[in-house]
Amino acid sequence: MPGVPPPPDFEQAELEIETIPPGRTFGRIYWGAYPDPLGYGKSPSRFSDPRRGVDANRFGVLYLGDSLKMCFLEAVLRDQREGLVDEFPIDEVELTQGRYAEIATTADIRLADLRNDNAVRMGVPTDVVRAQRQNLARRWSVAFHEHPSQPDGIVYPSRLNGATNLAVYDRAIRKLRPIRVTKLLGAPGLARVLEDFKVGLA
Repeated sequence: MPGVPPPPDFEQAELEIETIPPGRTFGRIYWGAYPDPLGYGKSPSRFSDPRRGVDANRFGVLYLGDSLKMCFLEAVLRDQREGLVDEFPIDEVELTQGRYAEIATTADIRLADLRNDNAVRMGVPTDVVRAQRQNLARRWSVAFHEHPSQPDGIVYPSRLNGATNLAVYDRAIRKLRPIRVTKLLGAPGLARVLEDFKVGLA
């Protein structure tokens, strides 16, 4: 049933957990004005903490993608190609001021898994998995964060192409290490990504 919030007894639920071992590499695109490739905020986002009050009492979320293509789609292009069949012009500043970080896991990361039919087994509404209701997704994120099993975050399918994304809670960022940071414009493979999505410079 869509729109269902976490039940009061969700802490008793058995979570579907994906454990990502040390040495796996993911990507992240972020604005160059922020120097820390592992920096995160607490502003509203897909799985951010919706609770009001002192920031210190709310968790932050760091988002990672399984490839440069996934990161570009989620962080830069998003929904801008909807309804367009011709080449999409993008402002050059998006590429020159953006940074692409390759980030490796340094310890096991345990993530609540919303892929495939795992969400159904945990009672998570499809609206959360498909990002159709942001406020609902945030409430479920709090439920995962506060669960007694203490997952390090959430692994979920992109609403745009189904590829894998990670939402890592701030308590687990110590399990991540940046191994390479480049300007987005110079990131290996970017030319192919732009070609695949029919993106050109404005």
